[in-house]
Amino acid sequence: MAIVNTSQGFWPVLLNRPFRRLWAAQWLAQTSQNTINFVLIVLIERITGSSMHLGLTILAFTLPGVIFAPISGVVIDRWPKKVVLVASNALRGVIVLSYLLVLGLAPDHSNGWVLLTLYTLTFLMSTVGQFFNPAEAAAIPLLVGRTHLMTANSLFSLTLALSQVIGLIIVGPLVVKLIGVEAAFVVIACLYGVAALLVGRLPRDEPRASHASAQGGWQRAKSDLREGASFVISDRPVLVSMTHLTLIASLVMTLAMLAPGISTRVLHLAPEDAIVVFAPAGVGMLLAAVVLGRWGSHVSKQRLVRGGLLAMTLGFAMFGVLAWRFQATNQQFVFDASVIDLPVASAALILATIGMSLSLGLAMATVNIVSQTLLQEHTPDRLRGRVFSVQFMLNNLVGIPPMLAIAALADLVGIPQMLIGIAGVILLVFGVTLRLQRRLIQPAGRPGQPAASEVEQITTIDAILDLPAAAGAPGGD
Repeated sequence: MAIVNTSQGFWPVLLNRPFRRLWAAQWLAQTSQNTINFVLIVLIERITGSSMHLGLTILAFTLPGVIFAPISGVVIDRWPKKVVLVASNALRGVIVLSYLLVLGLAPDHSNGWVLLTLYTLTFLMSTVGQFFNPAEAAAIPLLVGRTHLMTANSLFSLTLALSQVIGLIIVGPLVVKLIGVEAAFVVIACLYGVAALLVGRLPRDEPRASHASAQGGWQRAKSDLREGASFVISDRPVLVSMTHLTLIASLVMTLAMLAPGISTRVLHLAPEDAIVVFAPAGVGMLLAAVVLGRWGSHVSKQRLVRGGLLAMTLGFAMFGVLAWRFQATNQQFVFDASVIDLPVASAALILATIGMSLSLGLAMATVNIVSQTLLQEHTPDRLRGRVFSVQFMLNNLVGIPPMLAIAALADLVGIPQMLIGIAGVILLVFGVTLRLQRRLIQPAGRPGQPAASEVEQITTIDAILDLPAAAGAPGGD
């Protein structure tokens, strides 16, 4: 049984032992995934010294998100989420150890079959990972219930952001430098093993029996996918939240693509020094997680989303203006420590950039956390796996074309102009969101609670599907 505690903040959620196990497993699995990304990039660079092969490695990581996300949703909705979580971590641990087997059997790592095998293993590992993330997201409401969803999502959003930094910037470089690539594979496999043990102790959830069991497997899968897609399209709050989550994922990919150019062409630093600018954004994400986890339930979720989108618009526009000023004045972001008297204009430019990065991280994390919470609140349990798999698929599918287009346009028109263009796109999304939310929100209801029309819509959907309310929280102790 889940812990019944109506107080707000992190403590009631952290008292929930099953949630703590799921959260710890997420820390280990996400950090391992980002660490293996770094280790593989180093390995392929050492073997080939080719950007083309490095591109193939990145493609092997991202392509499964487009191909297998819908299939993962069908599996998650038809299998116990605990089984999916355990199997995905255990299989990834085995695949990581397989890298060692391939490298050990072929001393000459530059052989074509060795590279092909490495790409295949990478593709398989990413494919298995597509089942972990949606199952994890769908399991959260089962452990904490509606009351603590925002707090739980704040913690998971914080973990997702920090695991990228920890895996790519701290753990990855450290393990490669201190123990080498081969030993790094062993450490990562052990982390996946511990994550599998943690989720193996979660309460077992039983998926509901399918009313379409007489159909063939393929027809049943297509029917499930059609049902999940139809629900997303027909339920306006779900569709709006899905749009916001896809927007945030695309922006993160775009910033990652522009980061080296921002560092070298705008701030006159080395490519790897972009972290100096984006570190305050990480602090902003941490601040958003803490604030929303403690006080987010007292504010209307729709207002939080609108405020976050508006702050993102202003943040990217300001980022573009500041980038243009850096280029125009030839100002370096990190000034020489030997210079005692920094010009006031230069100091103001640097401080403004730090403040912009902080506010941008705060706004993006706010929109992401609140939108994830709204998506979970409006999705019945039977469809959560499919809905979340659509989300992860869109994150990969929608993010890749803009990322490539923006990278090309940035070389033609300049990075500052592209940042201002991104602000315009966010402003457009803000306008559409404002119009849709005005149609959905009724004046009745306490701040932070669903509007009357939203509650009626959830009740109607549950009645049609013959499901209990999504607010139920089985499991936990």
